Amino acid sequence: MTTINNFIDINTLFLTWQSDNERNHRYFVGVINKITYDSYSFTYLVNTSDYDKAISLGFKGYPAFKLSNDIFTNEVLESFRKRLPPKSRRDFSKYLQQHNLPTDFSGDDFQLISHTGIQLPSDGFDLVPDLSEAEVPFDYVTELAGTRYYKTYDEVAEIDLGSNVTLIREDCNKKDPQAICVEYRGKKIGYINRLLCPTLRTLMIDKSITCAIVKKSGTEDRPLLYVLISAR
Repeated sequence: MTTINNFIDINTLFLTWQSDNERNHRYFVGVINKITYDSYSFTYLVNTSDYDKAISLGFKGYPAFKLSNDIFTNEVLESFRKRLPPKSRRDFSKYLQQHNLPTDFSGDDFQLISHTGIQLPSDGFDLVPDLSEAEVPFDYVTELAGTRYYKTYDEVAEIDLGSNVTLIREDCNKKDPQAICVEYRGKKIGYINRLLCPTLRTLMIDKSITCAIVKKSGTEDRPLLYVLISAR
């Protein structure tokens, strides 16, 4: 198993949401900001196109914070930390390994959330770090978007873990000129999360960015691939 060696240390997490009825798109609906080492704020991105679209699809807000224009500062991290398994659990090391983290991971909870995204099968929430704040070198594992449009479940199963893939800037992409597609042996297998693309595009100019397949999962209808992005 490939293990993350260089952890990200950032102050901003993006809250995204996905509708049960529209699994091919995640909407950017809120932001968590680290103010000091032990204080945090959360705000909804009210009146943005993503927020409005999410509302139209049934978004009711994150359970701990009612939909509003308010800046929430009370028990922000605690509200999201509940999605983490207790560190006292005997199988906590397996949770770390599932996210390509070392079993002796010593980062704080905010850093752990930054790397795991704390997704749960019961809802459509995911947290994505603002990589523009991360110092190089760093390693980050992310799920590819749109794999099911380019690879079947059986084809995904045949891809060897650890295989290198190529990041390609799609400047002529009509839907998103900031898009970065991912190719394996010359064929497209998905896209990088759009929230990560602006930063990665900048880093690709003057830094060394490598990318490799580190995890496979999903179903026949929705095969999933995860890549480790390493910036040096």
